[in-house]
Amino acid sequence: MELRHLHYFIAVAEELNFGRAAERLHIAQPPLTRQIRRLEEELGVELFHRTTRRMELTQAGQVYLGEARRVLAQIQEGIVMARLASRGEVGRLVVGFEGSSAYDIVPLSVKAFRERFPRVNLTVCEMATGDQVKALQCDRIGVGFVVPPLSDTRNLMVETILREPLVVALPQTHTLSDQPEVSVANLKDETFIICPRHHQCGLYDRMISVCHQAGFSPKLTQETNEIQNILGFVAAGLGIALLPASVRYLQRAGVIYLPLQQPTVELELAIAWRRENPSLMLPAFLEIVREFAHQISDQNNYLTTE
Repeated sequence: MELRHLHYFIAVAEELNFGRAAERLHIAQPPLTRQIRRLEEELGVELFHRTTRRMELTQAGQVYLGEARRVLAQIQEGIVMARLASRGEVGRLVVGFEGSSAYDIVPLSVKAFRERFPRVNLTVCEMATGDQVKALQCDRIGVGFVVPPLSDTRNLMVETILREPLVVALPQTHTLSDQPEVSVANLKDETFIICPRHHQCGLYDRMISVCHQAGFSPKLTQETNEIQNILGFVAAGLGIALLPASVRYLQRAGVIYLPLQQPTVELELAIAWRRENPSLMLPAFLEIVREFAHQISDQNNYLTTE
């Protein structure tokens, strides 16, 4: 049986007239009649009840009509999906991200990609940069938002997309809260609330480095995995925090954000992927990330790769 036989049968079943069906199919009537008879012989059932005056589907013909339509629809869907896959518009892409990158670039990129490529199953997983590197190496994720430096860049492509300033989160009642900006050196007597290193090593290491460059080691009083919890402790007056500037999108009562006097106090954000990743969806996702990186840079005067 060939696919054309299904097309022939459906045309005859819908027209219930060999002449009209042949005209619709742009073939002669006798070959069409022969093909339908051969189809019935192959199936071992009568598909049509014929009289000299009319033609109608048998019960077997009615069932077969539904199945024939379903088969052709599935084949057409398969053709569409194959073409979409060839353009990277269908499939699955897993994206890793470190929590400190989640306030603008990650949600904006994910939302835009899902809108442009609704047939792609895009999954996001929060994980530390070190865990993302391991996941990339063993192909558990396709791309990651990471905070350099990376422990192992073998077989990886790493592209810096943003260098985001750090801000200091202070309780609203803090003595420095009325200042337009703050020097890191003025924070030496403060107690710091941070994410543990194993959870966000990039942010942790940058904060420690910034304090050391200002001539002191920070006093660490509280560790929590979630930025929201850090802000809660800050609002309660239990300490301060150095965080990416995009955290200002999180409006938290009792917390104010002040810029640092040192303009080079930044957190670098990069995207990383396996060098030989064959995914056709990856280039489209990377391009969207770059678009938003430049938008965010322009809006906030951040530095990008260019």
